[in-house]
Amino acid sequence: MADPITEQFRAANAGLSKLVRDELEGFFGTLNLAKPEAVRNALLEFVPLLVSEYGSVAETLALDYYDELRAASGATGVFRAIAGADGIPGSAVEAKIRYLAKQLWTPDPASMLGGLLTATDKYVKQPGRDAISYNAKREGARWARVPTGAKTCSWCLVLASRDAVYLSKQSAGDRRGTGKGDAFHGDCNCAVVRIGKASDYPPGYLPDDYLAMYEAARADAASGDIKDISAAFRRLHPDAVTDAVHTH
Repeated sequence: MADPITEQFRAANAGLSKLVRDELEGFFGTLNLAKPEAVRNALLEFVPLLVSEYGSVAETLALDYYDELRAASGATGVFRAIAGADGIPGSAVEAKIRYLAKQLWTPDPASMLGGLLTATDKYVKQPGRDAISYNAKREGARWARVPTGAKTCSWCLVLASRDAVYLSKQSAGDRRGTGKGDAFHGDCNCAVVRIGKASDYPPGYLPDDYLAMYEAARADAASGDIKDISAAFRRLHPDAVTDAVHTH
């Protein structure tokens, strides 16, 4: 179980995700899917605005969360979390929409919505995650990727096994330094937690256990590629992840 501050932050983000999902589903439902070009153009106008609006909310939540975590840790000195990351480029959002919009010209144009919801959730949450890592770097603190809920996916557990080693996005890679440690997928509930000292670790965060599982998966995969390791993780630890592969 996460500490109360992190749990409150997680719940706030879950509420934000629901607002975004409801608004996007509602807008998509008003579109005439028999006119794919018009639908694509409408989404190109609507979704970036949605991401910008709610991304700002996610960033504000994260800044307040960071200051609360820091105060709870007993950190001294004058410091206040500030916005500093650039956020998700509008061009990246538009490119994703254009890619997903190919489904509008298929016999099942409504299938576009699933991928769009997932991508939008990721884009909305990213400014908040960036705000935490940015301020940790400003302060010289580390941060940890902390899974929430009874189970999480293998990708997230592999990255959580790194413990509180992240000082910046550059250092947030897998063990080969590929820069994937700060990669979050859509509908990801991992929390980014400031770690200034040992007592800042949230209750239930078990990086040593995750590391042992990671090392077994890496040995089984016989590869340093994080995708191969995640696949092995799903096979070896099916009861620990949401995307398990059960073998008989």
